[in-house]
Amino acid sequence: MRGLFEDLLRIDGVKAVMFFTLSGQPVFEEFTMGRKDAAAASDWFALAACLGKARETELVFEKGRIYVRRSAKGILLVTMGLIAPTGMVRLTSDILFSRLREQKPVRGIKRFFKR
Repeated sequence: MRGLFEDLLRIDGVKAVMFFTLSGQPVFEEFTMGRKDAAAASDWFALAACLGKARETELVFEKGRIYVRRSAKGILLVTMGLIAPTGMVRLTSDILFSRLREQKPVRGIKRFFKR
């Protein structure tokens, strides 16, 4: 799963990438800098849930930004510094969601033999 989010994590200024199912279950969570706060995954999802059904939102604060993107597959939340390239984060998110759409659940014996 980490491979799908690798491009987002490599963007300069990105501090954390989190992905949740629409019901709030954390699927992926990684912080590029040491995790200093005690915010649980449920707290991050609650923030995203407060935004309603907005497809894409960017919150700007004094010391950073939060990018939230909702799709049929789940909710992506990216925390970043003020100078992180937002356009690159959006483009990479578009690519990420297209990859997620392409993934099909593996059934039968194939699930034991990953590429």
